[in-house]
Amino acid sequence: MNLNIHILNKAQKSFWFVPFLFSLISLLLSLVTFYFDWWLSQHNYPIFPKVLFSNFNLSMTIISTIASSIMTMTTITFSTIMVVLTTFLSQYSPRTLQNFINDRPTQRVLAIFVSGVVYCITLLVLLQDESGQELYISSAFAGIVAVICLFVFVYFVHHVSNWVKVSNLIHNITIKTNKKIDNSYLYRRNAIQEEPSTFNDSFFKETEPTNVFSEASGYLQQIDIEGMIKKAKKDKSIVRMVKTPGEYLLEGTPVMTIWTTNEDIDAEDYLDHLVLGPDKEPMEDIELGIRKLVEIALRAISPAINDPNTAKNCIEEIGIILSKLAKHKLPSSYLTDDENQLRIILEQPTFVDYLYKSFYQLRHYGKQDVSIIAEIFRSLRMIGENNSSETKRLVWTFKNYILEGIDYDSLQDLDMQYIMRHLDELAAACGKDDWDKDEVRNKYFPEQYKTDDSYHHKKDL
Repeated sequence: MNLNIHILNKAQKSFWFVPFLFSLISLLLSLVTFYFDWWLSQHNYPIFPKVLFSNFNLSMTIISTIASSIMTMTTITFSTIMVVLTTFLSQYSPRTLQNFINDRPTQRVLAIFVSGVVYCITLLVLLQDESGQELYISSAFAGIVAVICLFVFVYFVHHVSNWVKVSNLIHNITIKTNKKIDNSYLYRRNAIQEEPSTFNDSFFKETEPTNVFSEASGYLQQIDIEGMIKKAKKDKSIVRMVKTPGEYLLEGTPVMTIWTTNEDIDAEDYLDHLVLGPDKEPMEDIELGIRKLVEIALRAISPAINDPNTAKNCIEEIGIILSKLAKHKLPSSYLTDDENQLRIILEQPTFVDYLYKSFYQLRHYGKQDVSIIAEIFRSLRMIGENNSSETKRLVWTFKNYILEGIDYDSLQDLDMQYIMRHLDELAAACGKDDWDKDEVRNKYFPEQYKTDDSYHHKKDL
């Protein structure tokens, strides 16, 4: 995808873009309304009934009243948004602010209010008593705008009340993350690439590497992979990215290394395929969605909030994302062109990396909460039962990491039985029906629980 498209997408996600676009449209509509009003006066006011027309003074009063009313609704709407943003900051996670700001319905509600004010004010400026016109229909059109804004305001109240529900927020994060997995260029191109990448080791020995340094400071938010591959193919070069999306680049920091046999290329041109910005979050970072869910879960299980059910909901949604991610062929660190020749070397996370980053903090802060531990095992079971044998193996091995971090001294006998039941279910999902329960107990459980007969329970305990 072209770098300009990425910049346009970033502008569209900003809070001002949609209101600005709607304001331009409303400005055009007000001009059309004014000239339509004039046309009606020149043709003895056809088409519409006379009840919709009013004289100059009444029209000015109606339009000015509507403009001030819409301005008041806009102020209330902005105040409501600030309250919601404060709630998001204190209750959930600072990174969830972007979800509300990028929410299209919220942007369109503000855009309609702003455009309504622009429409009415423009009509007030255009209408003149000296024109000799007796009747005006502009006030009727302004009334229609006011009715539309009123219904939009009612819709906005309903929308915000749904947005502040943590269950809706969590589900929306999951939906957007899954869409990123489906729409990501790396995942799409990797799914159709059947042959492994090929490269010649002698190419690196025969050519001198060229280091490329950053010309600006900021977080690396985006790499135009598709454009860089095309340029590398044209230049017959291989690019190794030193930095990955999300890292901060100081001016003069090494960004990439280029090997090429073409002496006429300008290595600095490759910097045009990078997007730097003030925010740490990359534009298409799949880990960002997981990180948001983890932060919401961590706040939920903190002593200040103490809401383990919300944390369990987050862990379940993380399992849904990882399950979908495991179904895809993860991108290789060696990216090739359409002729399967190596062009870019970029470090990519493995599935184990995703597992670790999803649960390592939850494992630490939830080590004394049996409900959090059990939910992690349920999430791992969801991932294992819906995916390949290799994924099952990775999940079953990863469960040892979770077991090692549990604070067993804070758990009771029934808690241990509850954990064992979930381990049984996880073993069945991973195809480990013959797993050795005694080995797990002897390795991880305290002495008082290793020989307890209560662990030899039935499935329906």
